Amino acid sequence: MNRMIALWAHPRSRSTVLERVFIERGDFEVFHEPFASVAFDEQSAIPHDNLDCGLPRTYEGVKSLLRAAGERRNVFHKDMCYHCLDALKADPAFLLEQQNVFIIREPARAIVSHFAMFEQMPMHAIGHKALYDIFCLVTKLTGKVPYVVDGDELARRPEQTVRRLCDHLQLEFLPHALSWEPVCPVQWRPWRSWHRHAERSRRIVAAPETFDDRPLRTHPHLMAYYKAHRPFYERMNQFVQREPS
Repeated sequence: MNRMIALWAHPRSRSTVLERVFIERGDFEVFHEPFASVAFDEQSAIPHDNLDCGLPRTYEGVKSLLRAAGERRNVFHKDMCYHCLDALKADPAFLLEQQNVFIIREPARAIVSHFAMFEQMPMHAIGHKALYDIFCLVTKLTGKVPYVVDGDELARRPEQTVRRLCDHLQLEFLPHALSWEPVCPVQWRPWRSWHRHAERSRRIVAAPETFDDRPLRTHPHLMAYYKAHRPFYERMNQFVQREPS
């Protein structure tokens, strides 16, 4: 029986670089935000490259695509819960047939990074609330708290963080998957402009210690976004798997 692993994220959480680790492993078929094809099309305001890439445009179509891939080999897919929130909430069977992992990042840095890419982003696209909704649903469905990764911890301590995740998923830790050539994986091409830094990287690297929070202070709506989403981050942050002290 092949496995399906879902990495549920919010934008700018470092989920793409964790996805790159699974691409480099070589033992999973990896899908990059397939449900984005349901949420957006070529006329959407969000920056994009080539969304006419053959992915299904319906929730059921994407789900069928993932299941069909699972007939061939193990599947890993990374996506944003806000892309398909209502459909996910109504589909416990789909959530239960995969291992659900969540990744979070403190919303101030995530929001500033998101704003740099897409100034017209709406509040719900910050994504922490939708992520928390599905986190709670998976907890209720399984009776267990799902695994939560801290995106900044991943950047600071990539080997330790990936090792712990592999232990949780009962996967062999593959050191070679922590480094790669600076090329664009085919999965990223529809959203390539969002992942330029990840594309040029050779490994997971930490962000600078200094953080310019001026966009939050100079754009009142961004501070409103932050205040709305910070509580959901705090609730999930309690369950992050960290290095033992």
